[in-house]
Amino acid sequence: MKAFFFIDPGVSGGIAIALGSMDNLATYNLDGISSLQELLNDYRDYDRIIICEDVPAYTGRNIPSHAAFKLGRSFGLIEGLARGMKIPCLMVSPKTWQKGLSGLKGLTGNKRKRVLKDHASRLYPAAKPTLKTADAILIGHHYFSINPKS
Repeated sequence: MKAFFFIDPGVSGGIAIALGSMDNLATYNLDGISSLQELLNDYRDYDRIIICEDVPAYTGRNIPSHAAFKLGRSFGLIEGLARGMKIPCLMVSPKTWQKGLSGLKGLTGNKRKRVLKDHASRLYPAAKPTLKTADAILIGHHYFSINPKS
C-alpha cells in the first residue's frame, strides 16, 4: 500500500498522510525536519511518496524576506530529506493546487488561510483541518483529483 505525504512547507505548515486514498487521512503540524523524518520512518513498510508545495522563486510584497527565507529553507530540508531517504518527492505549485477553489481572489494572509481551511473542512470534515494542516489536505485533494488511480 502507498503512503502519500502531502506537505505544506510553510512556517505554519502541515502534513497530511493518506494511506492509499484520501479516505484514510491523518494530519500533523510540520514541527521541523526531525519530526517529519520520524513520521516517514513510522511508515517505512509502505511505498512512500512525498508531494510538497513548491516554493515560488519570487514571493512578492505580501511575504517579507525573512519569511521567504524560512519557507525556502524548510522546502530545501524536505527535498533533501526525501532524496536522502530515497523517497520520490513531487512538487506542486500553489497556483496549481488552488485552481478551482473559490473565494481566494484578492485575499492574502490569514483571510486566505481561513478560506482554505473552510474548503478543507467542507471536503474532509473527519480530518478536522486546522489553519496549519488545511493546505496539506488540499494538496492531497488536488493530487488525487488528477491521479485518481494512484
